[in-house]
Amino acid sequence: MKVRRIETVLQWVTDVERSKLWYADLLGIEPTPYDTAYFKFAEHAYLILGPAAEGTGRGGTGVWFEVENVDAAYRELSGRGYKFNETTPFDIPPGRLVTLNDPDGNIIGLIDNTKGGMPGLSYP
Repeated sequence: MKVRRIETVLQWVTDVERSKLWYADLLGIEPTPYDTAYFKFAEHAYLILGPAAEGTGRGGTGVWFEVENVDAAYRELSGRGYKFNETTPFDIPPGRLVTLNDPDGNIIGLIDNTKGGMPGLSYP
């Protein structure tokens, strides 16, 4: 078996409606009509928000979204009131990274591949 890509990420949240609004604002896209909040990206990649079991605390998921420029995204979102886990984006081998948390404490990463991305993969 060879895995080709991540297709679907389930993010467990305590309040689907609140998180749907938060993710729609962060991502700049509206959810697709579905039984729960469902965000569709190009190339058959999906983010689905599911209700967490009561008393489980944080959902425990981390999702990294690729952006064109992490520093620009950081400045834009900071200006809109988003709070980040780091004081500034930082370098990683494939590019730059910064993280924040959704309303349930799940980690959201914003990454760019300005240093060429992960070895063995081509980026447009």
